[in-house]
Amino acid sequence: MCGIFGAAGCDVPGPALERVFQTLEHRGPDGRGTYIDKSSKVLLAHTRLAVIDLETGAQPLESADGTIILAANGEIYDFERIRESLVAKGHRFRTKSDSEIIIALYQEFGLGCFEQLRGEFAFLLYDKPRRRLIAARDRFGIKPLYFSRLPGGIAFASEMKTLFASGLVEPKLNVAGFDPLIDHDPQNVRLPFEGIEHVPPASCLSVDLDTFEPTLIRYWSSEIPAIIAEPGSSAEDSAGAAETVLSELEDAVRLRLRADVPVGLYLSGGIDSAFIAALMKRNMNTPPHSFSIAFEGSGRNEQEFARRAAEFVGTEHHELTVTKRMLWDNLGDALWSSELPFVTLAPVGKFLLSQEARKFVTVVLTGEGADEVFLGYRSFFEKAIRETRAPGANHGTLVAQGRRLKLGSFGRSASALIFHKDQRARIRVERARSARRENSAKPLINAVQETRIAAMPFDILCYLGDREEMAHSLEARLPFLDHKLYDAAKWIPVDSKMRGGVEKAVLRDAAKGVLPDDIRLRPKSGFMLTSDAVDLFGADRHHAAKYRRHLSRKAFESAGVFSYRAYVVATMLARLPRASRRMRRLRRNANKVIMYMMQAHMLHDMFVAEGASAVRNAQQPDSPAAVASSCSADGAQAA
Repeated sequence: MCGIFGAAGCDVPGPALERVFQTLEHRGPDGRGTYIDKSSKVLLAHTRLAVIDLETGAQPLESADGTIILAANGEIYDFERIRESLVAKGHRFRTKSDSEIIIALYQEFGLGCFEQLRGEFAFLLYDKPRRRLIAARDRFGIKPLYFSRLPGGIAFASEMKTLFASGLVEPKLNVAGFDPLIDHDPQNVRLPFEGIEHVPPASCLSVDLDTFEPTLIRYWSSEIPAIIAEPGSSAEDSAGAAETVLSELEDAVRLRLRADVPVGLYLSGGIDSAFIAALMKRNMNTPPHSFSIAFEGSGRNEQEFARRAAEFVGTEHHELTVTKRMLWDNLGDALWSSELPFVTLAPVGKFLLSQEARKFVTVVLTGEGADEVFLGYRSFFEKAIRETRAPGANHGTLVAQGRRLKLGSFGRSASALIFHKDQRARIRVERARSARRENSAKPLINAVQETRIAAMPFDILCYLGDREEMAHSLEARLPFLDHKLYDAAKWIPVDSKMRGGVEKAVLRDAAKGVLPDDIRLRPKSGFMLTSDAVDLFGADRHHAAKYRRHLSRKAFESAGVFSYRAYVVATMLARLPRASRRMRRLRRNANKVIMYMMQAHMLHDMFVAEGASAVRNAQQPDSPAAVASSCSADGAQAA
């Protein structure tokens, strides 16, 4: 894994480029590289985490004739077989890096190269003869890639803070990016900062270097066939599906073990990570390292189940026990890493677990994605299935969005009041724009599943995934989000995935004979959801005291996102007695709202407030406004 940055049509002075490298260093501590084409005003920068080809894999990479230049983040699996086929066609390689095959595939197939790419990746490819810059992202959005359209130019980066550090983008909060009721549409994303977009999953942007206009090209679809929602699947169908899942999953795991550094995994006591662990063990000569986390004092501790799985598989197991104080003390660092707000402390746990795992390995396999692919959220998906098959059932994406929000019209309308009075009109406009999406004839369960998959880059793949792992230079690989596995799984009938109230039934069938029944059949429990809910005026009162300044009236006025009056009301709800289920739910949700407000203000202080630095402890010789002025149509040249 690595960090990448690219700019076209813009001047990036030496001090600004140094800040870029500093913000990306955690993504790639093993090396830096820069490519500059002054005549075309193109700059590519790369920080490297050495995982494959430790000696000769430095980037940016160039084609033999110097016409194609690449800066890539991530891993391309099965690259050795692909390279052999390319050598047979006359291509020559200078390194043993998996990334180098991207150049040859592009030369061979152009934008058809994506059909050959299997893995988690984001890359920038400069095609000098065609005067275009290609910015591409993997099918599920596992690896991040952001960009900003600039006056007479464009800039890309692995993290939003890197765009700020370059001086090309002045940080400013985007109020709509903090509204949880605006649906995550990957084609029209609203992020917490103005002027920042992302390259959507399964897509590339082709940028014309004469006009700097990007053209979006989708190369893959996660759409699920309508036929799978029809009721009824036989035991024979389920058995065949289980065989397919086992075969494809083992292949996905095997390919993700290829590395020139130590590989481990995150392990809970559930089927997802335990299945991965067992398949790893089958394909390794030595026991893998495994890592689990426990939250001291929590009633939801799952260590005994993780130990059981580790003992059965025979991993070299490591347990990290964290306290509430540790979680609160590291909240700022976890938020700085994610750049997106969250409402629980689970991402901080992932931040700390990744820090621990990095002491032993450079790569970890994880179980993320299994719930989305195989219907693991039982009540969520089970209800969608029932509604799909109800007489006169509605269909379409709009229905799927509303079902995900679980809000009536009053709750949706009243929720705008949590925002600053000057922002409410904009919020209502943005919500209306977000809701204006065409209905389709697809079954509701398919729409719900596709919506959940589309949302992954904004939660589990960000603040519970790449960002907290790469904060410690730790590469994560996700076998359940292998696109070949997904393409096989999407044809499996719903009734083989959710059977008799049992979630991920076909995955459990596939694990028969691989895992013991006490692990294979154990009900789902989230790997990072074993910490107790945030209680700012109860159990967390003292731990959260250091963050109170982010909830002052001054903080609300400075950020200008949320209403201070709404905060005062939320504090009253957050102190409600726990006398009934309804009161407990109100108290819990009010705490989430306050946590969200607080983190918005923390992001404002980190990146927007006067004197705030996008590079921690780094000097800022040039102000963002001063450096941004150097990006023009007539353009300065790259440094």
